[in-house]
Amino acid sequence: MTQTSRTGTGASPRQVASALSFFRVSAIVAGLAMFVLILEMVLKYGMGNDVLTWWSPVHGLIFMVFAAATANLGLKVGWGIGRMVAILLLACIPFVAFVEERRVVREVAPLTS
Repeated sequence: MTQTSRTGTGASPRQVASALSFFRVSAIVAGLAMFVLILEMVLKYGMGNDVLTWWSPVHGLIFMVFAAATANLGLKVGWGIGRMVAILLLACIPFVAFVEERRVVREVAPLTS
C-alpha cells in the first residue's frame, strides 16, 4: 500500500522530505558561497587582488544546483513557477537567502510526515 500524498502532486512525504533536505543543504551552501563571492569582489575591485577570481564560476555552479533543488522541491509540493522564481531572486540578496530558507522549511516540513 502506498502513502497518500498531501501535496496534491503525487509526491509521497518521503519524496518531499528528500527534496526538502536537498533544498536546505543547497540553500545554505549557496548563501555561504554568496559571502565568498562578495569577498572576491571586494578584493578584486576594491583592492586589485585577483586571488579569488576563480570563485565566480564556482559560485555560479553552486547557484545552479540551488536552482535545481528549488525546482525539484517546488514541483513536488505544487508551487507555481512564480513562487520558484521568487525564491531564486530572494536568494540573490545576502542574509535574505537564509531567512527564506527557514521560511520554506517551516512551510514544507509538515508535508514530510
